[in-house]
Amino acid sequence: MWGGVTDLGGDCPSIAYRVWMLTVLDYARVVSCEACSAVGKLLRDSGENVPQPGFVGRRYGETGVFLVGQNPGVPTVGLAARDKAYTAALRSLRDNQTKQSLLGALGVMRDFVPSWPISGSYFPLEECGMTLDDIAYCNVVRCRTVSNSPPPTSVADRCGSLHFQAWLDALQPSVVVFVGKWARDRVGHMVQAKGIPADFMNRARDLSSQARMENRDRVAKLVRAVVAGRRG
Repeated sequence: MWGGVTDLGGDCPSIAYRVWMLTVLDYARVVSCEACSAVGKLLRDSGENVPQPGFVGRRYGETGVFLVGQNPGVPTVGLAARDKAYTAALRSLRDNQTKQSLLGALGVMRDFVPSWPISGSYFPLEECGMTLDDIAYCNVVRCRTVSNSPPPTSVADRCGSLHFQAWLDALQPSVVVFVGKWARDRVGHMVQAKGIPADFMNRARDLSSQARMENRDRVAKLVRAVVAGRRG
C-alpha cells in the first residue's frame, strides 16, 4: 500500500508502532482528497492550497493527548516561505506515495509545526508539562478557506466522516481537547460516542481575561490528570 510506505523499517519514530503506522498511512490519503473540490469557499488548487493531514508527535503514544482545531489558516507573511516548503512536501507525498516522500514530509512538518498557533497561546502545553512531541493534532476540516472564514457545515460533516473519524479510531486518544467551540460542536459527538474525556479551549473574543484563564486552567487540569492516569 502507498508504494512501499507500509515498510518504514528503522525510520519509525519512537512512539507506539501501531499508532504511528495507522496515522502516517492516512497522510497521503488526506493530501490526495478531492471530496470537496467543488466547494467555492474552500481554498483548493494544485499549488500551496492542498488538504493538510495534521501532526503526530514522537511521544504521542505515551500521553494520548489529541488536539482538534477548526481548519488550517492562510499563512501570515512571516510564515509564507516556510509554508511553501511545507505544502511542497505535501504535494510530493500526494504525487509520489513512497517511503521517501512520506519521511520527507514528516521532516519538514517537524520543523514547521513549532510555528503553528497550537504551540503558542491556543493550548497550555507548558502548563501541562508537555511539548509538541507529546501530542497529536489535526483539524476537523483539512482545507484552508477564503479569508479564514468558517467552513460550511456540509464540508465539516463530510471531512469529519472521511478523515477525522479515521484519525480518532487510529489514535485511540486518552483525552481530546478542541481548540475552539466550533470544532467541538462539529465532531464532539464522535468523541463522546467513544466515551473519551474531552473539553475545549474557549476562544470567544468577548471572553473576559478571568474566564479565559479559568478555562485554560480547567483544560490543563484535565489533561494532566488523564496523562498521569495513563502513565500509571
